[in-house]
Amino acid sequence: MTEKMRSRLRFNFGFLLESDLGTSREIELNYPEVRVGRDVELRPLEGMFQATHTSKGLYLQGELNTTINVECTRCLAKLRLPVTIKLDDLFYYPRSAAPEGENFVGEDGFIDLAPLLRELSLLAVPMQVLCRPDCQGICIECGQNLNEGLCACDRGAIDPRLAALKALLDEEIQN
Repeated sequence: MTEKMRSRLRFNFGFLLESDLGTSREIELNYPEVRVGRDVELRPLEGMFQATHTSKGLYLQGELNTTINVECTRCLAKLRLPVTIKLDDLFYYPRSAAPEGENFVGEDGFIDLAPLLRELSLLAVPMQVLCRPDCQGICIECGQNLNEGLCACDRGAIDPRLAALKALLDEEIQN
């Protein structure tokens, strides 16, 4: 049985939970790369956040900058997209005080930020990512990346299912 690797984004905030309400601590992150899930790697992950002890638990607030691997929605080229992750989250303590589905501090005082950063980084990616504003996409026939050059496909050929519509359009143009 293999032991699950511990996240490098797992922090011990037990000392903060033992302190007075309102006590806060600034945490600076500067990782060249960090994996926040099997499918998401952030490179680099830099920034700062503040952890504050509140009556409900720990409140984390800050801003982190990173890049994430994505694909262009037109040509499917891989690229690194810069994203800003804004932390503004409450981690309830004790766990029994957390509403269902909310973040909580573990009984040992640890918080693993990897799942939260994975979620926030994916949400920061726009719906349509383009490798460049004038991306030509791919040929719908052969899959050639049209940014790299034209393909040899016949552009005049029409889908046989649409031939009747083309005949109607041609007739309309002639009249």
